[in-house]
Amino acid sequence: MIKINSPIGLKVLKIVHIVSAVGWLGGALAMLLTAFMPEVDAREMSAYAKVMKQIDDLLIINGAWGCVITGLAYGLFTHWGFFKHRWITVKWCLTVLMILSGTFIMGPCVNGNAEFHSDLSFYDVPDGDFWHNIATVVKWGIIQTIALFFVISVSVIRPWKSKPRSK
Repeated sequence: MIKINSPIGLKVLKIVHIVSAVGWLGGALAMLLTAFMPEVDAREMSAYAKVMKQIDDLLIINGAWGCVITGLAYGLFTHWGFFKHRWITVKWCLTVLMILSGTFIMGPCVNGNAEFHSDLSFYDVPDGDFWHNIATVVKWGIIQTIALFFVISVSVIRPWKSKPRSK
C-alpha cells in the first residue's frame, strides 16, 4: 500500500487531483456548449437535456468529489493543511460554494430537463420550464466556469503568503 505522504503517494494524489479538476472544468465547458444548443425539435431538445445530465453526472459531479477527496487527503496527510495558506483557504471556500450552487441551483434544472416527459410539449413552450432551466444553467454555468478557472489559477500561482502566526 502506498502512503499518501510518501513521494510516490504525493505524486499519485497530485495526478488524481489534477485529473479531477480537468474533469470538472471540462464538464463545465461541455455543459455550457451544450446549453447553447440551436433551437431544434422537441425530441432533439430532450436528447440535449439527457446529454447535459450525463455530463453533469459523469464529469462534473465526479470531478468535484475527486477534488474534495484529494483536497481532504492533502489537508489531513500533508504539510499543506486546510488553512495554513490563504490560497488554500480561498480554494476551499470557492469549492464549497461551487458545489452548493451546483447541487441546489443548477442540479435541479439539469435533472428537471432530463426527466422523461411523455408529453414532448415540455420542450416546445418558448417561455416554459425547459428554457427557464436552460437560462439558469447558462448563467450559473458561466459563474462556475469562471470560478473554476480562478481556483485553478490560484493553485498554480499561489498568490498570497502564509497567514501570520498567532503569538
